Amino acid sequence: MRALALPVAALVALAGCGGAGGATLSAASLGLPVTPATAVPLAATRVATSPDGGIYVNWDDLSVVLLTTADAEPIAARLGDRAAEWPALRPLGRLTLLGIRLRNDGKAASEPKLDDLQVASDYAPDGTASGPLRHLYHPAFPLAALSDRAIAGNCSVHLDPGQTATVLLVYPPLRSSPSYLWGRFQRFALELRPGGAAGALGDLHVAACTPPPPPM
Repeated sequence: MRALALPVAALVALAGCGGAGGATLSAASLGLPVTPATAVPLAATRVATSPDGGIYVNWDDLSVVLLTTADAEPIAARLGDRAAEWPALRPLGRLTLLGIRLRNDGKAASEPKLDDLQVASDYAPDGTASGPLRHLYHPAFPLAALSDRAIAGNCSVHLDPGQTATVLLVYPPLRSSPSYLWGRFQRFALELRPGGAAGALGDLHVAACTPPPPPM
């Protein structure tokens, strides 16, 4: 299995997450599994933020609760021009939806970074190693985020101590596989099997994600 990798070619340096004027979307329109509560997590880890620049590390628990697919149209309709490339993905299948549950168990507010959480490029569909879709798969960063809390920069959410959030990260279509490798470059990698459930969700905030800037 190839390790998660950062892009080798320069990307346009775009900061943070762009939305569609606070657009929201009903979770029911995505056809997610309907359950009153979250199923057993598929995997779990922790992510950290540092409100003072590194002296204090504030940990957030991260549980992967859902890995499924969804139609692009309901999400793209909320994003407008920010989803202009999505029609080219349609022949490759449905979008990939990865749901995470975040909980701030620290002593300070946090906005854990999510824009650099990627799917390993091993799962890119045939024909995407070159051409106009390559930058969406090598590496495969989130295209958009949907959340039960307002979305902040880096396709993340603001969490005060003790607060939780469910975020659905939207990735390009992937080739079929019994499991997928997902995580943060040089930090963690989780092997995920499709399935799970995100629990009872209502209206979700929607924002388009931009890839993190390339390393200097």
